[in-house]
Amino acid sequence: SELTDSRKGMDRAMAKGRKTTFEERMEIVRYCLDNGRNYQRTAEIFAVSYQQVYGWTKKYDADGVHGLEDRRGRTK
Repeated sequence: SELTDSRKGMDRAMAKGRKTTFEERMEIVRYCLDNGRNYQRTAEIFAVSYQQVYGWTKKYDADGVHGLEDRRGRTK
């Protein structure tokens, strides 16, 4: 149906998330941890995707603040 198609498009757009700074990622992870790891609520408040919040929180768990640095485009 038309509604289903438009909903899929919306979900896809929302799942994409947005670019964030290191400072934003720190704030987002702190909020998430302070609120019982409520990834969905955190994503809604900060207008990012659930996947982004979950991923950043896991990186923070593994590597601390260094896990939240932007590594895209860096050479190995």
